[in-house]
Amino acid sequence: MVWQAAAIGIITVLLFFLMLTRKAGHVKLLLGLLTGTCALATMALYLWILHQNGGADKGRELLQLYLPCGLCLLLAAWGWIAAALSQRKLRFNKAAKLARQKRAQDPQ
Repeated sequence: MVWQAAAIGIITVLLFFLMLTRKAGHVKLLLGLLTGTCALATMALYLWILHQNGGADKGRELLQLYLPCGLCLLLAAWGWIAAALSQRKLRFNKAAKLARQKRAQDPQ
């Protein structure tokens, strides 16, 4: 199970960096959603593995529990916000295109 969590974590990071290189559009929307979902899956697997191994060591909770979970939540939030902004941009572009078409059809 550790290898699956590590693999999903690596995939999450790769999706995140790929999402950073794209402009707003359908691809960035999909990459943002995948990044957020994979980040939460990574966190869930990590927490499950940590629970199976007896939890975080006393006095080391910051490095063993809070920091990894915080990073996963940060990646998830960043991915979903990027996806929402990309969807907003797509809707704005579609509305602008329809307005241009309507203006072209209505001679004054």
